[in-house]
Amino acid sequence: MHGETRTRRNRSVWRSLSRCRARWSPGYRQPAPWPREGSRSYMSYAASKTLDCVSALRTIQEKHPVAPRHVCQPCGMSDQPSCAEYLADVIVDTGCGTVFALAGATHAPLLFALEDRGVAIVGGRHESGTVGAADGYARRTGRTGFALIVAEQGLSNALTALLTAAQAETPLVVIATRFPDSWVEPAIQFDVDRHDLTAPFLKFSRTVPSPNRLGDYVHAAIKAANEGVPGPALLVLPLDYLAKPCTASKRAPNQAARLPSADPTELTEAVDLIEAAQRPIIVTDGRAAQFDCAKELTDFAAMGVPVLGNGLGRGLAPEVSPTGYPWPFAQFAASQADLVIVVGARMNMWFGYGLAPRFAHDARFLHIDTCAEAIGRNRSVDLALVADPAKTLGALVTALSAISFGRDPSWLALALEPRVKRVDELIESYGDRLHAVSIGAALDAALPEDRVLVCDGADSMNFTFARMRVHRSRSYSDLLPFGAMGAGFPIAIGMAAAEAEAALREGRRVKPITFVTGDGSLGFFIAELATLARSALPLTVLVSNDGRWGTEFHGQTIAYGRTSNTDLGAIDYAAVARGFGCPAQAVTTRNALDAAIREAQSSGGPVVIDVHVDPDGGRIRKLDPLLGMILFEDIAPH
Repeated sequence: MHGETRTRRNRSVWRSLSRCRARWSPGYRQPAPWPREGSRSYMSYAASKTLDCVSALRTIQEKHPVAPRHVCQPCGMSDQPSCAEYLADVIVDTGCGTVFALAGATHAPLLFALEDRGVAIVGGRHESGTVGAADGYARRTGRTGFALIVAEQGLSNALTALLTAAQAETPLVVIATRFPDSWVEPAIQFDVDRHDLTAPFLKFSRTVPSPNRLGDYVHAAIKAANEGVPGPALLVLPLDYLAKPCTASKRAPNQAARLPSADPTELTEAVDLIEAAQRPIIVTDGRAAQFDCAKELTDFAAMGVPVLGNGLGRGLAPEVSPTGYPWPFAQFAASQADLVIVVGARMNMWFGYGLAPRFAHDARFLHIDTCAEAIGRNRSVDLALVADPAKTLGALVTALSAISFGRDPSWLALALEPRVKRVDELIESYGDRLHAVSIGAALDAALPEDRVLVCDGADSMNFTFARMRVHRSRSYSDLLPFGAMGAGFPIAIGMAAAEAEAALREGRRVKPITFVTGDGSLGFFIAELATLARSALPLTVLVSNDGRWGTEFHGQTIAYGRTSNTDLGAIDYAAVARGFGCPAQAVTTRNALDAAIREAQSSGGPVVIDVHVDPDGGRIRKLDPLLGMILFEDIAPH
């Protein structure tokens, strides 16, 4: 029921702007009745808000006339689709049901075509907010995410989100419109398509050269975003193309090729490695989620091999002690493992580069990945398997089951016992007062097992790792590995939109989506609260509000005995959220926090909870290793 409400509200946003849908062709006469009494035309609205874009489109009409039968018409007949209609069909054929767009008259024909095909439009407030939401949608669904922005100024703003998606290996296509070729100044200081900014780190960065090549280029972009190591692709499109006819033939969506399982000889070697280990662990990251290894990893956990998930790799095996933990929490004891099975993860800084002291010097490594480049990164491995992770793990489970393999995982729970005890002591020491760790503890106790969690910030994320657990695949994300502060909020919006879409399609309740962030990190994309409210997304935002850049404040205090540029002030984030249209409340006690979480879950819509935590609570993270989940101090030099 809530999903239907969300869809109605979401579409009403765009219908309010498009009741009088402009046909971008000379001599067009509006049909009767037109418009509905009391409504304003789209052109009237746009003229008051984006006069420059509307003027641009009017000029295009004069310089590039299009026969009326070829124009994008919501209700008319045409012997050829427009480029906007062709793009909309391609997007729908990928299975995408929600597109993220920054408002601009340049996208209007495509927005209308998408809306006519039942696609929900979530309008963002910043290019990185918009692209980041498409990133979150792709992380939650496993399908390609789509974002619409403007190229000239917009791509500069979108770089943070594009870099975040690139390092997270998210399949994402950004369609950026720009001025027509005939408008480009020969002496302009920079390339208007901005491929110089994006080509070095995107999977694909191209400009469509003509309307009749649109099919080739959009399919190439989607293919590039999904094949091999996934990542974002950029398609730049002169805005006058959208209304022109597209002669490209319709084609089936590309299916990315998958590798086979490891060969029998390699599997035998892997079984021998695992059988020889007494304290094996599995470490996963995002690429394990891309290949949906949940069943196979859960089978390994049942044989007593703990699974430590990171990023999108969390929840592939339920995070239940002693066989499932978040990597940030359990890494404290990873050095006791004698075999590390790496699945879909790169041994980067967040894994201590795979080196001591994070892992034992003499630990053996078995690395399974589809990308040879990811294997042996910073640490040599004993066995490298370039193969499909799910198929390979499945074959290993079969082989190990045949020899009745099993291990006692209690060694890991015992090694983590001091950390578990210390976290419990910290929570209890605060009584009814609030520490940042109180947020994760309250959520873990209140939410059902199919919860979805997104984290941002520094202290806020660190302490959420301490208690909040995830038990399903594609149910966790954060700002890492790129680590751009604030990037988690757009990702959470995209995951909430994806969940709302799925609930509506499947006729079920919406699973609880929660975003935990610090007050500093929320500020980067705070205007996206308006996106949350306007689209009525089922997201609960909890702000750990200590009034300062907490991790910086405590770091400076300990290292220098003084601070500078660390104060954020006493900002009422509940009032700010209400100003953007989100229901919100501030809480100062544990009982009030518990009640606010229950109320948020029953509301089914966007809610912001401004959690006033102890401003000195983050200091202990710097001083007590048992409470530090995000580690830098032990990183080995290269």
